[in-house]
Amino acid sequence: MAEILVKEYRGDVVENVHYGSIAIVSSTGETIAYTGDIERQTYMRSASKPIQVLPTLLAGLHKKYNLSEEEVTICNSSHWGSNHHIYVLQSIMEKTGLKEEDMIMNPTISTSATPLADKLALGSKLNPVEGKSRLQHCCSGKHLSLMMLQRELTGKVTGYQLPDSPVQKQIISFLSMLSQTPTYRISLGIDGCGVPVFALPMRNIALAYAKLADPFNLPDDIREAITYNFDCINKNPEKINDYFTPSYYVNKNPDLLMKDGSRGVICMAIRSRKLGIVIKLEDGWSDEYQGIIVARILEQLQYDDKELIEQLKKTYNTKIYNDCKDEVGHAEADFDIHIEQSYFDELFGNAEPEEDDSDESDADTADESADSEDSDIDSSIEYEDMEELEDDEDTNETDKSSGQKNSFESSDFISTLLNMRGKKARSNSEHKPVTDHNDMDEPEDIDEDSDADEDMEDEEQLSTEERARRRAIRDRRSILGQNVVLPSSNQTFIQNPMTDPMRPVKSAKVISTIQNNDAEFEVFDKKDNEDNKEQE
Repeated sequence: MAEILVKEYRGDVVENVHYGSIAIVSSTGETIAYTGDIERQTYMRSASKPIQVLPTLLAGLHKKYNLSEEEVTICNSSHWGSNHHIYVLQSIMEKTGLKEEDMIMNPTISTSATPLADKLALGSKLNPVEGKSRLQHCCSGKHLSLMMLQRELTGKVTGYQLPDSPVQKQIISFLSMLSQTPTYRISLGIDGCGVPVFALPMRNIALAYAKLADPFNLPDDIREAITYNFDCINKNPEKINDYFTPSYYVNKNPDLLMKDGSRGVICMAIRSRKLGIVIKLEDGWSDEYQGIIVARILEQLQYDDKELIEQLKKTYNTKIYNDCKDEVGHAEADFDIHIEQSYFDELFGNAEPEEDDSDESDADTADESADSEDSDIDSSIEYEDMEELEDDEDTNETDKSSGQKNSFESSDFISTLLNMRGKKARSNSEHKPVTDHNDMDEPEDIDEDSDADEDMEDEEQLSTEERARRRAIRDRRSILGQNVVLPSSNQTFIQNPMTDPMRPVKSAKVISTIQNNDAEFEVFDKKDNEDNKEQE
């Protein structure tokens, strides 16, 4: 269940509390830290924008219309409608020929003219636009991006908000791919601006942002689009919300990306740590608490940017005043995230346990016992490598016979986009993911005895310290037990997220099962999926 994240004091007494949950996940799917209920089905709201823009970038429309990095950035934004935002939006319309009246939302006032701006420490320095317009809506940059792609795919801009439109199908495909969630597990609603909004477990949202930080096993064109978009945001942090907001200070750091969403959603990516973070306040009251919450998380992760952390604490005024303008209390972030200790061990080089030199014989005995217990893991890892080679051969044969189509010209966009198990994607991997062998089926057609013998020989050649280090990593179990996904880069990537869960899959070979509280979905081998299509 949710835990207290923020306390509001009146005098010395806690008058109000704000509950919420936090999930922090690595790009290989390990849950590094959490607090509260990270399986909570959560609408991403505007935090999905850095993913929603990716199909437009992959289509090359930013190049077709010669969009600047500022203009790409504002397609990710929940901008505050200040003068500098409107100037960039008007520039996009001039280059693309899009019209403001084709946006589906109603005109509104600038966010920088609302009471929220007054709560910023430097809110008086913002420059809002007078009156109302659709361009002043915080989502207008996203709508221009969707309209561009809709016109490219259908020849007209209308209908971009419909869930079954080509634009929305591509967006949900990207979200499914990055979050490792089948599309039938992603709930749809209607966002405040009138387009679909997506709900999925918090842990999966964090994984999607981890993939933005570290798209290590994605195809080159998708990885390049993610990296380019990340860089654009870092170079133009004032275009995401406005100057002097928490996201402005966070996004100035080229190692970080932050995007908030309405009703208490905050998402972040940390490149150097290969982490995705999602925060959800239960009551949706997050805007003026974004700074202190993010600062406390960065402190507990021991993130090395003290200047940023102190700046975040001061971004919004956390003092509470009465109607007489007297200070009567304050708000503070007060929570602890439960962090997997081995994360710090690996991060700071303390993974090797201390040895007891007084009893080497006992240590050797323990080594032999652990080696025996780990033989199944080693066999699973070797089977994983053999399967990669088979996939490479299948991929090469397919490419030679049919050639490679542009993903937007393919009749099956989903399968083309998510076919990422060839050498091209894996060659860029810098990871050796941890695989929980308890969730794996026993590999077939492998001589387990010979594998065990080879593993023993390899282990004997290692030093005692190295054997201990490897066992520590292999035996690691997450703080959340069986509800944590430990995916491998080549085993649990969803090959066909559009599969109907009610339709039986013929001769499917299950190689991993990801549990999600009261539901689970199966991930199938790519070759078997191709066989199923032929049988059907």
